[in-house]
Amino acid sequence: MKLLSLHDILPTSVSKQCMRRIIMLLLVMLMCAVDASPHTLRHSYFQNRAAALRQEALAAVPPSSYNPESVFLTTSHRWLTQTLDHFSPRESVRFSQRFFEFLDYFEAPNGPIFLIIWGESTCYGILNDYIAVLAKRFGAALVSLEHRYYGPSSPFQDLKTENLKYLNSKQALSDLATFRNHYQALINKRYKRSSNVDNLWFTFGGSYAGALSAWFWLKFPHLAQGSLASSAPIHAIKDYYVYDEQVAKSVGPECANALRELKDLVAYHMKTDAKFMKTFFGAKLLCFISPTKLYFSQLS
Repeated sequence: MKLLSLHDILPTSVSKQCMRRIIMLLLVMLMCAVDASPHTLRHSYFQNRAAALRQEALAAVPPSSYNPESVFLTTSHRWLTQTLDHFSPRESVRFSQRFFEFLDYFEAPNGPIFLIIWGESTCYGILNDYIAVLAKRFGAALVSLEHRYYGPSSPFQDLKTENLKYLNSKQALSDLATFRNHYQALINKRYKRSSNVDNLWFTFGGSYAGALSAWFWLKFPHLAQGSLASSAPIHAIKDYYVYDEQVAKSVGPECANALRELKDLVAYHMKTDAKFMKTFFGAKLLCFISPTKLYFSQLS
């Protein structure tokens, strides 16, 4: 199969800026797509490549590579002693789980507490995002618990299959409930309040973390007054090709065919000449492949 160039694929009227946007979309598709694509678009190479790119992106560069003042409200962390198996009556194994708090907006001691649920990656701090804007508006404390098995919050050094049996959403939800009660006790002690006093708690999450947010309120309605679940896959469907089929239908057959050709082109250059792609996007100073992939995903 002959791999075409950009000029072979796109009409001459397409601007360079438009081409960049199209290829940026394709990079996002390669990096963030799950193993789901239309039956007519399936190819094991792209499925495997997308999975590999996503895995490397999750091992992203630490906050030292960012401007903390613009990205994070805080990167200081504390530790919680967490139960490994919440569903075993004889369980005595514990592990250390990292959490973050930001109290600059908190109208102590009675302000609400926003629990930002972190998903399947290392948590580096409290992000300075729209949830932070809401916290400032409503005088809320911001807290976030790192998901078990990610970052330094892993109960095992060896991630062999046997040790991964405690990595599931049910254990993660119980982690959140334990943390919620632990942090409420900390707040009560800090402000010398009765142990039976509760602040208003609200959970936030997106994607998998959004599903956790919805399930948390469903499973522990007495522990939160509300939840925000953004793009939450609460009903998981294996091999959900319909998502990509809808994209193909929306853009039309001509554009869909162009995207297929461009996807092949981008994958080819990323494999054979990564410098070309970095130069094309004005990122030629990036020296390592993982930050390169992170760069493309963040620009999206």
